Amino acid sequence: MSNKTDKLSYATTFPGLPLSFEANHGQTDPQVKFLARGRGYTLYLTRDEAVLMLQQSEEKPKLQKQVKTLVLRMNLASANRHPQVAEQEELPGKSNYFIGNDPARWRTNIPTYARIKYRDVYPGVDMVYYGSQGQLEWDFVVAPGADPMAITLDFQGTELLEVDEKGNLLLQASGKEMYLQKPFVYQDVDGARREISSGYMVKDHNRVGFQLDEYDTATPLVIDPVLVYSTYLGGSAGDFGDSIAVDSSGSAYVTGDTSSLNFSTQNPLQPDFGGGIRDTFITKIDPSGSALLYSTYLGGSGNESGFGIALDLFDNAYVTGNTDSLDFPTSNPLQPIIGGSFDAFVAKIFSFLPV
Repeated sequence: MSNKTDKLSYATTFPGLPLSFEANHGQTDPQVKFLARGRGYTLYLTRDEAVLMLQQSEEKPKLQKQVKTLVLRMNLASANRHPQVAEQEELPGKSNYFIGNDPARWRTNIPTYARIKYRDVYPGVDMVYYGSQGQLEWDFVVAPGADPMAITLDFQGTELLEVDEKGNLLLQASGKEMYLQKPFVYQDVDGARREISSGYMVKDHNRVGFQLDEYDTATPLVIDPVLVYSTYLGGSAGDFGDSIAVDSSGSAYVTGDTSSLNFSTQNPLQPDFGGGIRDTFITKIDPSGSALLYSTYLGGSGNESGFGIALDLFDNAYVTGNTDSLDFPTSNPLQPIIGGSFDAFVAKIFSFLPV
C-alpha cells in the first residue's frame, strides 16, 4: 500500500456539442478577436495571446458558491506580433447577448466557428485552435523547410513548469494543476500518418519548446498538444482510484479505496473512516476540477474496495466493489448479511446527495 496519493485526471467532455469560437462583436474586451467557453473555463484569443480564465469554486455554508478566477496567459516568444487571424468552418449556432434593458448594448446573431487559424506565427508556421471530443487543442502546422525549433510557448501566471515521467507538461498555478499531454507529432506521407518521436523541452521557468527526432523536412509537420487538468485526491495514507465516470455536465465521479483517516470529504453519507485497513470512497468533482461536490467514505469495521462506477440518465451513481465487514452500511438490501469471507456490494448514490 503506497503512502502517496494517486493522481486522478480526466479530459473535460461536452457530449453532443462541439467546442465553438465566437467572433467578438462587442460582447467582450475589444482586444479579443474570438472567445470560447468550456466547462469551468473561458478562452480569449487576442491577436498575439491566448488568455485562459479558469473558474475555481469554493463551497460555502448553505450551498452558496463563490467563484474565483485563475488567469493563465500563453503567448509565443519572439513570434510575429501581427499574424493574420482567420476563422474557419462556420457552425450553424449563433450567440446572443441581451445585456440589461438597453437594446444598444445587445449583441445578436454572433457567428460561431469550429477553428481559428493564426497564419505565420513564425516563418512557415501556422497555429490552429480547435476542439476535439470536447478538449481544447491547438496545432502547430510547420511548412516544408520551416523550423519547428523556433516555437516557444511563454506562460504567464504559472508557478511551476515541469515534464513528468510520461512526457506530459505540468503547469501549476495557485494550487491548481493542469497539463499539456505529451505532444502528438506527425506527418502524412503517401496516405499514411507517420508519428514522429517528440517531447517538451523546458527552456526556463516559464518557457517551453519542443524536441523532435528526425523527420522529412520536405513534408508538412503537425505538432499537437492537448490541454486537460489533473488534481490530487486523498489523505495522509494510501489512496487508490480504480474507476471514473463523467456525466453530461462534465463532472467526474471517482471510486476506489482509502486507508486515510483524513480523506477529503464533502457532504458525506459517512463522514468517518469505518475501520479495518481500507474503506471505499466515492467522490464527485466539478467540471473545472477545483471543487468537491460530494465525497464520502463507504465501509464498515472491516475492509472495502470500490472497483467500478457507472451513471444513469439522472446522474445517479452506481458503485460496486467488495467487503468483508459484518457491519457494512446497507439500505433496503436484497441480502442484509455477509455470505462469506468477502462479498460483492452494489450501492446507489443519488444525484441529489449534496442536498
